[in-house]
Amino acid sequence: MDNFRSRKAQFAIEFSMMIALAMVALLVLAGVLYFMTYDYSEDRNIRRLTDLGYSLQNELILANQVEDGYERIVVLPDKVESAQYSISKVNNDLVITYRSAELLFPVPQNITGAFQKGTNTIHKISGVVSIS
Repeated sequence: MDNFRSRKAQFAIEFSMMIALAMVALLVLAGVLYFMTYDYSEDRNIRRLTDLGYSLQNELILANQVEDGYERIVVLPDKVESAQYSISKVNNDLVITYRSAELLFPVPQNITGAFQKGTNTIHKISGVVSIS
């Protein structure tokens, strides 16, 4: 009878250890998957913000090259997908900031004003491109 209880106890301990090992392996796998999806999500957000920056850069280059009287309305969303961002113009660069990343897009020199989230109008008057 003592041998039977000893075997039962040993089985219970081994079973508990296997369950604990499986739980640790599951937690490690969940952590790895979380970090992989987080990195993918961050890369996707940066790609989308880069696309937005190139689109705005192309709009400003086009406005600079066409005749006076050019006008275009551009709407900037509050978020790109789920990414909060900020946009500004520093010297001759359009700067999109997302978390710790700053994406720079060179723009022509004769541009006044800056983009804001929401509705923006690009005008070209007397050879000067303005954003309002």
